[in-house]
Amino acid sequence: MNIEAQKLELVQLLLDVDSSEVLQKVKSILTTDSTAQKEKPTYKNDTEYLLSSEANRNHLMESISQLDKGKKTVIKTADLWK
Repeated sequence: MNIEAQKLELVQLLLDVDSSEVLQKVKSILTTDSTAQKEKPTYKNDTEYLLSSEANRNHLMESISQLDKGKKTVIKTADLWK
């Protein structure tokens, strides 16, 4: 089924709905999804994402500085789930 046929099918289903509450929920879903997709930034890689906010960038740079100075904390992976 192509996109136009899917849209027509959806419109037909909506025309049969008698509940304003259901229509409001559908409207909310459709407007929220399209808004979220438009506003969601895209990043080339994880590093770009991690450096995208000033606070996170400062925290990461401080952590790198501490590591360079030999300051580190060893954590066993198994201990993370205790």
